[in-house]
Amino acid sequence: MIAHLRGELVTATADSVVIDVAGVGYRCLVPSSTRSRLPAIGSVVHLYTSLQVREDALTLYGFLTPAEYDLFTLLLRVDGIGPKAALAVLSATDPESFRRAVAFEDIAALTRVPGIGKKTAQRLVLELKEKVGSLGVAPWAQGEVPAAAPPAGDVWSEAAEALCALGYSRTEAVEALARARAEAGDSPSVETLVRLGLKQLFRG
Repeated sequence: MIAHLRGELVTATADSVVIDVAGVGYRCLVPSSTRSRLPAIGSVVHLYTSLQVREDALTLYGFLTPAEYDLFTLLLRVDGIGPKAALAVLSATDPESFRRAVAFEDIAALTRVPGIGKKTAQRLVLELKEKVGSLGVAPWAQGEVPAAAPPAGDVWSEAAEALCALGYSRTEAVEALARARAEAGDSPSVETLVRLGLKQLFRG
């Protein structure tokens, strides 16, 4: 198995690159998250790779970070998710944001990925909620938020959307709501959560 490539970046299109390694050109399909951060043509680049074998093709997928590679391989374990859908996820979001969406059961966020419908999003949550901690990214809950992470539910998603509508990023919104869990009680309203979330955001 080809685990990684380090060589000269020869060409780069919207969804693929060719890397010259000791005179051999390797074509890799890449998500837009990797494509947008590539160095200039002719520079040395290092990609973590996943070789997918089918009866009629050998396809190499490349990623700039271990976290992107880990998410890609994790997604392939979900029934109904193939390499194309996995690349779409990585092109639409980053590993940490995906992890949060799964942990919070944020179906609305997941369905914003092209090709991911509601049923597929629900399957992602069902199959990956207990596994997202295996992604190679800094956990948002490393002793800071996990104990205070808000329970999943539509009311929390609506509150997050409301905070985003006020101009905050999704990351800021979900972190603020996580910190507000202790004050929120068992059955908070969207208005209560937004108020508590803003309180946390104003605190910085």
